[in-house]
Amino acid sequence: MKNIFKLLSSLSLWAVFAALMAGCEKDANFKMYEYPMPKPTGISPSEGYIQSRVLITGTDFGDQVEAVKVFFGGVEADSVLMCKNNRIVVKVPDAAVTGAVSLEVWGKSVDSVATFTVLPTPTIVSVRSDNGLGEGVAAAGDLVTITGTNFGTDASVISVSFNGTSADFELVDEEHIVATAPAGYASGSVYVTINGMRLTGDAMMNPESKGDVTIFYLENYARPFQQIPYISGQEGDRNMAVPQGWTVNDAAKSFVNKNADQSAGKVGGMFTGNGTSLGMQAGWGGSGSASSVTNGKMYQSTVIPAGTYSMEISYVECNVANKACIVLMKGNAELPDLEGIASASGIIASAYFTSNSVSNDNPGVETLHFTLDEDTEVTFGFVATFGNNSYFKVSDIKLILE
Repeated sequence: MKNIFKLLSSLSLWAVFAALMAGCEKDANFKMYEYPMPKPTGISPSEGYIQSRVLITGTDFGDQVEAVKVFFGGVEADSVLMCKNNRIVVKVPDAAVTGAVSLEVWGKSVDSVATFTVLPTPTIVSVRSDNGLGEGVAAAGDLVTITGTNFGTDASVISVSFNGTSADFELVDEEHIVATAPAGYASGSVYVTINGMRLTGDAMMNPESKGDVTIFYLENYARPFQQIPYISGQEGDRNMAVPQGWTVNDAAKSFVNKNADQSAGKVGGMFTGNGTSLGMQAGWGGSGSASSVTNGKMYQSTVIPAGTYSMEISYVECNVANKACIVLMKGNAELPDLEGIASASGIIASAYFTSNSVSNDNPGVETLHFTLDEDTEVTFGFVATFGNNSYFKVSDIKLILE
């Protein structure tokens, strides 16, 4: 009985094997897909700058970006932006050189689609106005010299705008363009576009443009404030420093950083922590720090055009309300002592810090309002007299043309 069962099992296995064999072709016909040879017809443009876009037209490109390789003078592009069956868009690589553009799609290569000429990349080095108020100010009709490299010699492929407003210009040579400031432009960057490449130059101030004009007239006026490098030994815990662009008198330099060498000299005018701030402080310093500030002064001078203005001073810490004053006066000179501000000549506007209940989340703002009938040289800053464990911290200064 056992032998009969084994025989039947063997016959069943042979039957299954025979059926499988019968279901297979005698000569299986498997084929690998053969991708067509790409057929490029041209490129556009035929010259340009590194990182500019080039369009390759033709047929049989497929639609898989990862299958495409493009070479400029033998240098492979690292950014193929798009591939459709009849067009490819690619960025010219940084190391590209003038030469043949070659193409590879799914391993099928075309050695020379066309020749692409790599143009020297233009740059802007400086933008300078001939306006008497300064190189960064240009009224309508003022001449503005744009200095750079590789501007070329064809003015027809160049355009100039002042923050989007088109300007007339003369291409002097490959390194100089002289533009005429247009009427009604909004203060902002000067742009030069050459063969489709837009270059961003320095900002230019239109003295007739309303709004925030601080950048054109004040230095180091907002967070993060920049400091003058420490003299060796002044660093310590780096709590306070001297701000760049400000004159700080000895009375305001009241602080020796903890663990600093007091013989290296005191610092003051700027706090380096918590986002940085301008200001003064007496107390909490290292050995040699002053215990009070008497007529501490910090200020800077500038020329402001005729107009009506407001100046907003934001402060985030203060316990010296009515002991520290904001002063704007005519001329380039040291600010008067605190007790002499009311009677000093040349004072344009002044205001005391009025609140001791301010913070980063709830800053105080003091505002000076003033009108200048002509372009005026002015000095702006702070004067303070206070005792130990006292301070004020300014986070932002804003000059607004109304």
